[in-house]
Amino acid sequence: MRCALFATLCLLLCQAATAEIFMYRTPGGHTVFSDRALSTPGLIAANYAARRGPRKFDPATLIRPTLASRSVHIGPQRQAVELMIDRLAPQYALDPALVKQVVAAESAYRTDARSSKNAQGLMQLIPATAERFGVQNPWDAEQNLRGGMSYLRWLLGQFRGDVRLALAGYNAGEGNVSKHGGVPPFAETRHYVAGIIGRYGKTQHPYTVTAD
Repeated sequence: MRCALFATLCLLLCQAATAEIFMYRTPGGHTVFSDRALSTPGLIAANYAARRGPRKFDPATLIRPTLASRSVHIGPQRQAVELMIDRLAPQYALDPALVKQVVAAESAYRTDARSSKNAQGLMQLIPATAERFGVQNPWDAEQNLRGGMSYLRWLLGQFRGDVRLALAGYNAGEGNVSKHGGVPPFAETRHYVAGIIGRYGKTQHPYTVTAD
């Protein structure tokens, strides 16, 4: 009985430490907690916030990394992917912590994730981006990560290490960032950028200018 009460108290404290918790269940019966609404196919909304969806975007006034805001569901697949990111990211001169936040936001670490726009795999590569960076099989975890990291490194080079603009380009396309002279005024993109920056805690990243 005491264990059950302790577990309930811990859950309530975790919920209080974050702005909002979105809870989902997978087809296999696992529970996934996130600080942002997820649209991954197969996930079933399991609380009010998840059923309602994201609130209207409010620009963040403070940037600070918070461990409590990260997804608390760590399974064997995620652990394997994180180890792969730790191995591959230095090859692309990328901070593994940034790549992990992008993967969490894009696919919740699901290798089989597919969006309504046909973005595929861990880093949600659309077919054109996959082809651009030499990805032959976007469902292969390593190929997908390499393609996504290549694109992220290129974006950081394009925007001179500005993490906000690189993330905005990853979500909405670099053309929209250039067109609007900064983060585009799209609610989804602003929510995406603010969420990752809030968890990553940095707005600048070392960069090198690379060709396509």
